[in-house]
Amino acid sequence: MLMYIERWLKSDVKRVDGTLEKRTQGTPQGGVISGLLANVFFHFVFDKWMENTHSNIRFERYSDDIVVHCISEKQALFLRHKIAERFKQCKLEISEQKTRIVYCRNEQHKGKKFPVNSFNFLGYTFKSRFTPTRNGLKLLTAACMSEDAKNSVREKIRKFSIRKFRGNIQQMSKALNPKIRGWINYYCKFHKWTTLGLWHWMNKKLIEWTMCNKGIGKV
Repeated sequence: MLMYIERWLKSDVKRVDGTLEKRTQGTPQGGVISGLLANVFFHFVFDKWMENTHSNIRFERYSDDIVVHCISEKQALFLRHKIAERFKQCKLEISEQKTRIVYCRNEQHKGKKFPVNSFNFLGYTFKSRFTPTRNGLKLLTAACMSEDAKNSVREKIRKFSIRKFRGNIQQMSKALNPKIRGWINYYCKFHKWTTLGLWHWMNKKLIEWTMCNKGIGKV
């Protein structure tokens, strides 16, 4: 097995123009096995290291995207420094552009304004919102579909080109329903009302297609 992993890591990359590029480190960008190898590597570089050295700190990791929960700015700065040191030992670097300290206000932490108060993770935006609870509205760190995710959905619908679709309504439904069902099941787990604008936009596209097919013209 180790022999195959070594071959994957050392394999050349074939460019679109057919040329081969020699590689000396890392996994091939876009390679089918790259995600799996990176995930296994990060399990030992980060997950097990956190478990052994900072077992009281909660975190979430998806591939090389990581969210670490801290109770103060001082702790966040300390951990950022320690994580950077750990990565350097493993010949990795923290992305300075993507790595940020975020302050999310809640019922326990109502401090002064902070430069960064929200972050995106796995298609969601996490920020402070007044959220209905059994004890009334509470200020909590809540998740809702990110604007980048909404733009991605819009772009996929544009590429589908509803206006140019030449099938009937049943065929349209068969083509779009699996995609829409998947988006709703994933993005509407929390604060689904924040996605209403996206679905209204999509409904308008479907109405335009229906009316154009009937020869009525544009809405």
